[in-house]
Amino acid sequence: MADNLPVGTIRTNCQVVSIELDPLTHSPQLLLSNGSILQAKVVIGCDGVNSAIANMFGLHRTKLLLFSTCVARGFTNFPNGHQFASEFVVMSRGQVQLGRIPVSDQLVYWFVTRPRTSKDSTIWKEPVLIRQSLIESMKGFPEGAVEMIQNCKLSFLHLTELKYRAPWDLVLNKFRKGTVTIAGDAMHATGPFIAQGGSASIEDALVLARCLAQKKFAEGMNIADAEEAFDQYLKERKMRIFWLSLHSFLVGKKLDTKSSIVRFIILAIMAILFRDPDWHSRYHCGLL
Repeated sequence: MADNLPVGTIRTNCQVVSIELDPLTHSPQLLLSNGSILQAKVVIGCDGVNSAIANMFGLHRTKLLLFSTCVARGFTNFPNGHQFASEFVVMSRGQVQLGRIPVSDQLVYWFVTRPRTSKDSTIWKEPVLIRQSLIESMKGFPEGAVEMIQNCKLSFLHLTELKYRAPWDLVLNKFRKGTVTIAGDAMHATGPFIAQGGSASIEDALVLARCLAQKKFAEGMNIADAEEAFDQYLKERKMRIFWLSLHSFLVGKKLDTKSSIVRFIILAIMAILFRDPDWHSRYHCGLL
């Protein structure tokens, strides 16, 4: 893919530190970590949950919220094969949740969400300690599930905090200034509770590419067309990502809370708004 792009298109070993619009031309100017300034005509910020581009829309990193839940992700190899069906399975015990899906006949991907503890800030780089903390939190789970964690590949074991943007931020923000917009986690960072973060980002890319192509954007750099394409992209995506974010937010808060009353209220809201638990997978974002 890189070979088909003009020399200098891809820049490595540098990050976008900040962005602003030129007061005279209104074109984007990016300050890079190597100290240089890049003058651009169009900017699409896909720089993740800690996006510098998102700051332009008031979505500062300090506005990211944290669930009181953290997540560990890992792989377990079964040399003699496993007996799991080829399906995604989730099981819960209190505030701890285990998700599992086979990758092959011998390899299984899994995750565990559990309440954050004071030890997490010191053990997150120590796979052995992460595994020990997970096993301690999995009281009441089937023996096979605990053994899967016990036998996991330590080199692939990670423990992370769960950051998210409040769903209402997605409704109130316009997400475009001039020829600057954002996509993926830079726009709609969510918890992993309905497993749609990555696919939602792919949907963003497909819809954005289609909107630009309809304006024949590749044939010339017409700024007005770019702005119209961005507006169409955001019109198509905003409510989709709002409902995804709201669903994930509710599931996360259900796991977070210790109050049975709050949990009942959340379950009631979910029963009304999300009666079909797989509604998000039945969405079709269209073709290129």
